[in-house]
Amino acid sequence: MYYFWRRFYCFGYIYLWRSKMKLYQKLLTLIASVVLVTVIGCAAWMEGITPAHVDPAAIEYANVSPMIYTPYTSLWDARRIQRKMNFEHLSEQTKISRELEDDQMRHRFLDDAMQMNIQSAEELRDTLFSSTGPISLLFAAVPGLALGGYLIQRPSDKKRIAELENGK
Repeated sequence: MYYFWRRFYCFGYIYLWRSKMKLYQKLLTLIASVVLVTVIGCAAWMEGITPAHVDPAAIEYANVSPMIYTPYTSLWDARRIQRKMNFEHLSEQTKISRELEDDQMRHRFLDDAMQMNIQSAEELRDTLFSSTGPISLLFAAVPGLALGGYLIQRPSDKKRIAELENGK
């Protein structure tokens, strides 16, 4: 009989030990899940509660208002402003490169037009001032025309000559 009670007590002890172990496992699981939720929760709020200084010029450049702005805002907000600032920078650089391309195309078009105008002006110059051109022919004719002008008398000159001859 003693043996029977001893075996029963032993099984009871094992049963109690197993039930305590289940209780410990449940408590350990509960504590581990609370710690895990706390760590994940803190990681989620970590950037929201960490203070960070944002330069007012950066806020103006990004053209965005911070969620909380005293001299300091949150790390999350600082990163958001930085992303917006990078976007604005890229947008501005793209705009400038487009304006540069437009200016280069306009310059090429106007430069080609100017080259054509200069070329036609040079051809006209070569035509006008060549040895057979009208200007060189006029320059050669000027002395002859000037001498011929001295030989042609005007009617008023004829009157004066007649007066001088009659007056002698």
